[in-house]
Amino acid sequence: MTCLRYAIFTACILTCVSAGSALGADAYPTRPVRFVVGFLPGGPSDTIARVVGGKLAEGLSQQVVVDNRAGAGGNVSAEIVADAQPDGHTILLGTGGPLVIAPVIGQKVGFDPDKDFAAVSKLGDSMSILSAHPSLPANSIRELVALARAKPGDINYASSGIGTANHLAAELLSSMAGIKLTHIPFRGSGAALPALIGGEVKLGFGPLLPAIPHVKAGRLKALGVSGLKRSSGAPDIPTIAEQGLPGFEVNSWYGVFVPSKTPKPVVARLNKELVRALALPDVKERLSRDGVEPGSSTPEQLNAVVQAEKKLWTKVIKDASIRVQ
Repeated sequence: MTCLRYAIFTACILTCVSAGSALGADAYPTRPVRFVVGFLPGGPSDTIARVVGGKLAEGLSQQVVVDNRAGAGGNVSAEIVADAQPDGHTILLGTGGPLVIAPVIGQKVGFDPDKDFAAVSKLGDSMSILSAHPSLPANSIRELVALARAKPGDINYASSGIGTANHLAAELLSSMAGIKLTHIPFRGSGAALPALIGGEVKLGFGPLLPAIPHVKAGRLKALGVSGLKRSSGAPDIPTIAEQGLPGFEVNSWYGVFVPSKTPKPVVARLNKELVRALALPDVKERLSRDGVEPGSSTPEQLNAVVQAEKKLWTKVIKDASIRVQ
């Protein structure tokens, strides 16, 4: 009889806990949602957060406040969200910098990407362009590869810093093509692009949209874009993959993450609202205008992106002996 009473008591407790959890999820959110962005206002991450956040607020019937916490390439914002209450009221605009590259490259960060976050949904991708100064005698990826093989190390390229996306893109290109290029790091893309236009360096990966006006004006040559498909905003520029390097793909992705112990029903609610928002025509049009290919995902699909990138960039970083200084 004692065992039977204990079993009944335990079942009641579990039922109450389950009901309480479900009720909490149904009531979510109970206050404004803080959308933490690791970059200054005006950039792609900030734009995505504000466009998607506005629609998310409509779906949640609560205000979504974008909180720009720039610093350490997005690491500061990730630390804030990792330490936040896991109740869905603090969410992160996540990118590959803090969640993939920083730990692999040896940066000291106050979070563990694999343990401290739960994926919610992907928001979209933006591709890069490989541009060349007009003085470089190469007008395609095949010509660049032939030139680099004939003169190993003679061709230099700009990046916005060691371990940044455009640095790693060039190292992946070098690895896949079997060539040697010389890296010239700058302090941000605001310094790298003028150096390329001025001929201080001969090559450089960078955001697509800022480079297009310079390509049209003849100040730069477009050698290829980094996506597997051509950009809808620049359909005349071939991909790097279609020019003899099949499988080459380097996109900057954006996604939403929450603290790892956030209840699954809350994650599911956020995912549902984000999927709805990203399917809206005005959201698609606005993000596309800023060079972002919008696209939602399941939490599992976003996590798979993170793990695949971690595997790829771990190898590239190790093979190129890249470490923070």
